[in-house]
Amino acid sequence: MFPIARFRISDSSMLPSFKGGDYVLVLKIYFSLKVGEVIVFERNGKFLIKRIERITNGKYFVIGDNRRLSKDSRHFGPITKEHIIGKALIKIQK
Repeated sequence: MFPIARFRISDSSMLPSFKGGDYVLVLKIYFSLKVGEVIVFERNGKFLIKRIERITNGKYFVIGDNRRLSKDSRHFGPITKEHIIGKALIKIQK
């Protein structure tokens, strides 16, 4: 297993930080996550990228930077650590 993976951004839910077509390198090995960090996680067979807004009782409330268009924890609730793929490290623009 490689500790770093590359994911392609497919929508505009994280504008202006990330735009559709950008790639992000994700660190799959991490020890702790903090509010404000950007993560990639799996939900219903899809990979999503969002920012951690709140951590409560081991659950992560995530939200897109483009709040008007983002489907995030406001719609599907908090996520657990088991769903998290890793922490976004670097953006590679298309």
